[in-house]
Amino acid sequence: MTNKIIKFLTAGSVDDGKSTLIGRLLYDTNSIYQDQIAEIKKLGDGKIDYSLFVEGLESDRWQKITIDVAYRYFSYHHTKFIIADAPGHEQYTKNMAVAAANSDEVLILIDATAGLKTQTIRHSYIANIFGIKNFVVAINKMDLVDYSQEKFNQIRQEYLSKIKSLNVDNIYFIPISAINGDNIVHKSEKIEWYKGESLLNNLIAIDIKPEEEQGFRLVVQNVVKHENKRLYQGKVIGGKIVVGDEIYIYPSKKTAKVIEIIHSANLVNEALAGDSITLILDQEIDIDRGSVFCNTRNKPNFDSRLKADLVWFGEVEFSVDNQSELLVKINHNLIPAKISNINYLVNIDNFSHYQSNNIAQNQIANVDIEFSKSVAFDYFKKNKFSGSFLMIDKRSNETLACGLVEEVGGRN
Repeated sequence: MTNKIIKFLTAGSVDDGKSTLIGRLLYDTNSIYQDQIAEIKKLGDGKIDYSLFVEGLESDRWQKITIDVAYRYFSYHHTKFIIADAPGHEQYTKNMAVAAANSDEVLILIDATAGLKTQTIRHSYIANIFGIKNFVVAINKMDLVDYSQEKFNQIRQEYLSKIKSLNVDNIYFIPISAINGDNIVHKSEKIEWYKGESLLNNLIAIDIKPEEEQGFRLVVQNVVKHENKRLYQGKVIGGKIVVGDEIYIYPSKKTAKVIEIIHSANLVNEALAGDSITLILDQEIDIDRGSVFCNTRNKPNFDSRLKADLVWFGEVEFSVDNQSELLVKINHNLIPAKISNINYLVNIDNFSHYQSNNIAQNQIANVDIEFSKSVAFDYFKKNKFSGSFLMIDKRSNETLACGLVEEVGGRN
């Protein structure tokens, strides 16, 4: 019986062996069908290329890189794992950011023969700002450095010095060889000097702290008229709601009482975060998609300005002095907005801050944003759903950036 769910993200630079590692995990936990194994053996003349178990797209197999987030699922010792294999190439940083937003742990892979790379540190920083505080650092390809403890310790110390300012809660270092299966599911006899657990056991052992109790939040996705009643449909993104609770509604700033909750076609007394539900209120209120329901004692922010950390995806460099029309997608709302000021950019080599009027692709910046009207939002550290957004080019519809709300307001 599975009673624990762990969502983890694999990250690191190109050619560090992420896909091979995930393939090996799946293979060694008997999570691959026999016909899949047979197919891969045919491709390798009897040998197994473990990376092909996760690189499902033909274009990926041809290029030998991962260009999308490949999700895989397996169970082991009463624990269910949801793996997000993020791309390593710099131009696909946005895919990694999407995966980080939905993960509890990050597995950082480092090639022992190549050492730290800029993308390794960038992925670590992005994982951290997306709220991941549990890091497992797997130093891979140890077979190619004769399982050297000195090399392992050298990379470990260099990585720790690079990420010192991130204040990671839990961090574990493991010497592995993904291709040979050393320290992946079972301890390796080839690395006698390593006294810790295998990679899989480390992932299982991490104590994932429950999220702080959040106020009730529901973002309205649809409004349906049925038998003279208005049904407000949406997903609970924080806290819980109970029949009889009084709620506050943005942007209308009206209050109402919940008289019915429908979940999975059944009337229920309460609903929790993650539930997709329908609410019926004690009065009809003209509410649009994107409205936010909350409880009256714990309200979100409601403002036309905010300060946010931004990961820029756009190929075209952004300039404060020459802005195109932007839209911000937040809580199902698309709102005209502009970046009014770049407070600083992050130097990914040492996490120091520096000034610039421009943001280039994959750079991380702290910015002030102004909306055309007030909108309900939370700080990301309190609610990652109502505290995050996407920035979109109004003319091309290209997704330019993702943002994490840090605080209300900004420069006037």
